[in-house]
Amino acid sequence: MRPVLAAVVGCAIAVAACDTGEDVTRSVPEIVGAPVEIEEAPRLALGVLEGDTLQEFHRVVTPFLMFDGRLVVPVAGAGTIRVFGPDGEFLMSLGRPGKGPGEFQYLLSAWPRGDTIEALDFRLRRIARFFPDGSMEDVVIQSDLPDLSVAIGPLDDGGWAVAGVARGDAGMRDQIAVRRVSQDGVDTGEIARGEGMVRYATDEFTGPEPLSPRAIVAVGRGRILVGEGLTPRVVEFDPSGAQLREYTWEVDGTGSPGTILSAVIDSAVAMAGPDRAAATRRRLEGAPAPQQLPVYWKILVDGAGFVWIRPYEPFVHSFALGGTPGAGGRWLVLSPDGAEAGTVMMPPGIEPVQITMDAVVGIARDASGVESVRVHALHRR
Repeated sequence: MRPVLAAVVGCAIAVAACDTGEDVTRSVPEIVGAPVEIEEAPRLALGVLEGDTLQEFHRVVTPFLMFDGRLVVPVAGAGTIRVFGPDGEFLMSLGRPGKGPGEFQYLLSAWPRGDTIEALDFRLRRIARFFPDGSMEDVVIQSDLPDLSVAIGPLDDGGWAVAGVARGDAGMRDQIAVRRVSQDGVDTGEIARGEGMVRYATDEFTGPEPLSPRAIVAVGRGRILVGEGLTPRVVEFDPSGAQLREYTWEVDGTGSPGTILSAVIDSAVAMAGPDRAAATRRRLEGAPAPQQLPVYWKILVDGAGFVWIRPYEPFVHSFALGGTPGAGGRWLVLSPDGAEAGTVMMPPGIEPVQITMDAVVGIARDASGVESVRVHALHRR
């Protein structure tokens, strides 16, 4: 990343990168508006194995609440966006599979902009905008950025911040570019650069190292946050590319990378089963041993501007074991100005996608892979 131009905001939250479930946080001052608890029982849960086809979800991406309480569920597997009332009643579907106006070939993500629903089609490289009066428009993204899979979010000027892999080669970390796109889809320049996963190659495999970090970009409330995962540091940019603030925090020791890698490989081999065990071990042992482990895996900006940080857990987040965002777990929370605000436990099994003033919206998957969308009440000081 570029050198920091603004003042550094230090945060001294000591949290182990390999979360044990124990509260290792020192006491912090009470901050008005800081999140303190998420109710474990959801106030709304949608998703069934079978029976109600409108609640049969396959490949749910980025569900979210609108300001009026409606729950929006983008379903990539069906190529549509389903909208439910605050009580869970189905209201309407937006879009369908195809290449025409308002149709999707690869629905990657969706988000709210006021009372408008916007969604990205990764393959068609366009943003569908569904307005409250029932009309819609497609905005084609006119950018040389070859990949748009890392992040996207609305900017206050009506445009968007988009992020994706600008370059990726074996033996080095992916180069991640965050670009600014105008209301008419024109790429108007770079906001920031970051680093993503580390790739390696063998005769049989090319892909991320088992304990690789990944690209960490969040867009929310007009803010763009970029991190690289190996150091406890997140940099905030404005849409012009000016650096506004640097967030830092303390972490405990992460353990021996070699020892952890060996244990992760053993777990991956056990998961692979007898038929694939030898090939899985050969592929993973072909990766170079990392010099250090990631210290965090994901960031979110909530409705009050607080920054949520998910510490890295190798047996949850390792690419050898699936590289998922990780459900449940303890999250660090920093105030909008970078002050430490404590930690909050995410309900078990919930992968959070949106955090509003008073709710957490997340995706849950049961042991059979059945997906559901859940809304949990959030309490603040």
